[in-house]
Amino acid sequence: MAESEKSNQLAIRMPSELASSIEAFSPAMAGYLATLGLPTENVLSPIEERRKVIASLESALEPLSYSERQKAFYLTRFAVAASVGLFNGALTDLWNETMAALRSMVARFDLGYFFSVAEKISSRNKNFQTVEDLEQVADHDLLEACRRIGLLSDVNHKRLEHVNYMRNHASSAHPNQNEIDGFELVGWLTNCLRYAITAKPDHSVIQVKQLLENIRSQAIPASDIPIICQDIAHLSVERIDDLLWTLFGIYIDLRQLPQTKSNIAQMARAVWLVASEDRKYEIGARFGVYRKNADIPRKDATAEFLNIVCGNSYKDEDSLAGELIDKLGTLKTVHYDTNNFYNEYAHAKVLGESLPVSGAVPRAARALWVKVIATCFVGNGYGYREGVDEGALPYYTHYIAAFSESETIEFAHLFFDTEFATPLDRTKCDQRLRQLAHSLRLKSTNIYLQRALDLMLAAPQGTLDRLGITAAFKQAVQYIPKSK
Repeated sequence: MAESEKSNQLAIRMPSELASSIEAFSPAMAGYLATLGLPTENVLSPIEERRKVIASLESALEPLSYSERQKAFYLTRFAVAASVGLFNGALTDLWNETMAALRSMVARFDLGYFFSVAEKISSRNKNFQTVEDLEQVADHDLLEACRRIGLLSDVNHKRLEHVNYMRNHASSAHPNQNEIDGFELVGWLTNCLRYAITAKPDHSVIQVKQLLENIRSQAIPASDIPIICQDIAHLSVERIDDLLWTLFGIYIDLRQLPQTKSNIAQMARAVWLVASEDRKYEIGARFGVYRKNADIPRKDATAEFLNIVCGNSYKDEDSLAGELIDKLGTLKTVHYDTNNFYNEYAHAKVLGESLPVSGAVPRAARALWVKVIATCFVGNGYGYREGVDEGALPYYTHYIAAFSESETIEFAHLFFDTEFATPLDRTKCDQRLRQLAHSLRLKSTNIYLQRALDLMLAAPQGTLDRLGITAAFKQAVQYIPKSK
């Protein structure tokens, strides 16, 4: 019998307890590691799991052409790491390439638009401008911004967000003892290849890119403005809000040409009318921030923009609103980062310093306030701490106890927010969300709001992430008066 055949039979008959041992892979290496006092058992993924990956690799690579494969060194590293049982290392290589592919897609799209949206996700991103700055954008923020501008659909965003979570908690990127099976690894490879590494923007995203390029580079005829604005009105409210914020940012940029500002002035009012109240108040809040900082040029440009859109009533001269928005953005970034249940406390504690003496949350910051506090209270559903920073929890509980009906209304609308709703299918998140809804139900007096809260409490376990798409919930929220 040939030596190769003997080796194959030995592998097939190998006891399961040796399948993850370095001794089974390389006795010499195992001996060397033993002399160093290092562990050699339960280090590698079992051989049967490795076979699953290798057997499925060819079909998983179908989205890649052969010319693309010849440059895909990360896939060679992925395959080698998987074949020797280092699944966590394979996942790290795959995720690094996925992030590189998304950053490359963003760079080809529109950096200004992307960073404008990324700033709204976290204030940590507000000073970024260049391709090099993309490396500083956190993975969660990158995924969420790509979803917001349309480079990722909601479903594909959720797929990649799951891979991101597993990369943080089961790969070699961070210390852990979590196991990955072969089919899981191949599934993540397929999703990353199909929805990020080889993905192409859809037509509506390309239209927005072209619009922004035209606004910056040429005079747009007045006769074209109504047609452009009609197309914008068909976008989702979230996309409209981000576009309005981008147009505002370009308008107050002191480096812009008069022609660019003229283009924006022609369409800003129409975009403003179909944007959400929350985004209007956020833009109004910038007037107070610039005023406090004695940034006269931007303060005057903001006042000019608000005059154009007839939005002077949205001005917020209280700079606390702007400070609070920045702090909430930082806390949200920390929450979605690694070890959030150790790092949120300091950021949760200082939030109170940006509230007025009355304790009332400024209108401009209310929507973000409710979203971040509720998100952090619910947690991410993982770990023995339930994904919640126990040191910060008393602050979140205190803030929630002070929720008025206006904050509770904002809470009900969160179920239409993909970023907030995504983790609610996890058991611990489901339980904590119901606890929060119950506390708000006890003090609610609005019958429509009560109905929405009752639907949250009555929803089957594991379905809260999809509550916002149910007809009953949509109808209940439809009749809730928007908070003022």
